[in-house]
Amino acid sequence: MAAEDQYQTRATLIQRVQNQQDEQSWEEFVRVYRRYIYAIIRSMNISEHDTEDILQQVLINLWNSLPKMEYEKINRFRSWLSTVTKNCVTDFIRKRTREANRLEKASKDDTLTYLKAIRLPEINDIAEREWEIHLTNMALENIESLFSGKAVDAFRLTLQGRSVEEIARELELKENSVYRLKNRVKERLIQEIRHLRDELE
Repeated sequence: MAAEDQYQTRATLIQRVQNQQDEQSWEEFVRVYRRYIYAIIRSMNISEHDTEDILQQVLINLWNSLPKMEYEKINRFRSWLSTVTKNCVTDFIRKRTREANRLEKASKDDTLTYLKAIRLPEINDIAEREWEIHLTNMALENIESLFSGKAVDAFRLTLQGRSVEEIARELELKENSVYRLKNRVKERLIQEIRHLRDELE
């Protein structure tokens, strides 16, 4: 999908997905936000199995809530999204805690210990951090095809903290070529992140 077409598709994605008959928009919405929601849940010390269950509940809640949502009244969509996610995690904890207490298993297994380890108070910090990671990864995926493999590799190695000298040696490039390539990718990445912020937040 060309960059301009991609922007046109996403520019009204949230408004379009409010129409529950528009399955293509819903699929695009899930593709864009699923990894972000999953990362938030996992960052709260939720097990992988439970994360999948909670993620499905978040998506069900979004499917039901989006048609009624007044988009203009929400300052940042992703903040609303993190609140919906937090509410689903809270509901999960309450339900599992009630079950553990009712079955009187608290002294026999680690259910309550696990539930107490889930971090709810930091949801805003978690959501902020995971959004930055999610946005950067999405932007990098979007621009990869615009550059040679070595340009993207040089940039990724820079993110890993590798020195220009090490990168040049590994990719069999001159050091000034490494500087030039990674800076070209960085400049384009910043533009892409800016576009994604405008369209997805």
